[in-house]
Amino acid sequence: MPDTPQLPIFVITLDDCTDRQKTISSALANLGLSFEFVPAIDGRKGLPPEFLPQVDRVAGARKLGREISDAECAAALSHARVYQGIIDKKLEHALIFEDDAILTPDVGTFATAKTYQEADIVLLNHLNARVFKSGHKAAFDGVRLRALAVPCFRAAAYSVSYKGAAWLLERALPVTALADWPADITEIGALALDPEIVHHPPETPGQSTLAPGREKRGRRGFGRMLDPTYARRVWRKAQSEKIS
Repeated sequence: MPDTPQLPIFVITLDDCTDRQKTISSALANLGLSFEFVPAIDGRKGLPPEFLPQVDRVAGARKLGREISDAECAAALSHARVYQGIIDKKLEHALIFEDDAILTPDVGTFATAKTYQEADIVLLNHLNARVFKSGHKAAFDGVRLRALAVPCFRAAAYSVSYKGAAWLLERALPVTALADWPADITEIGALALDPEIVHHPPETPGQSTLAPGREKRGRRGFGRMLDPTYARRVWRKAQSEKIS
């Protein structure tokens, strides 16, 4: 009987982040997992001109309450590049890491147990994630799958199906939001692992390639209460608990 093909794994990285590449390469090798590096778009010194048509800064500022930095645009475009690759290769599922993700041994279990088949998007790492208090499902070894109640932050480690990649790509371009996430991933039934099995270093100017040029989010004011999704968000938040 042939071996079951391994879940495709993609690691988004900038060319000069060699230390990060060595660290995550070693971590994946120790878990017996093969992977592919995906060159990230570098926006640290300005977004390359060829990508400018793929960004709508006016819509982005309206959505975020501030202008999206070039580095943030580049990060969003880099994730979109992976989604396009998944679609082009017709992959049923894939696992995506940013190069500074800190892996635990449970990542290997996640892959071999095929936990990624449980949803179109499964978050292995998250920030400010709120999940519904009820309805969780056991995944493996004390790790549970929890349904996101409202959108959360961070796209450092997640699995995505072909359907999920197409859904994200459709909403990722032109860029009007951060790489985490281009749209409300609760709409596609995203799940979060509890506890998370991938960690992330603190986002400081020295560690993060996104921190430079990032401004604080502007105030949105009372206008948000006129948004038809606002009441839904308030209700779902009331039914949830924070896990990160």
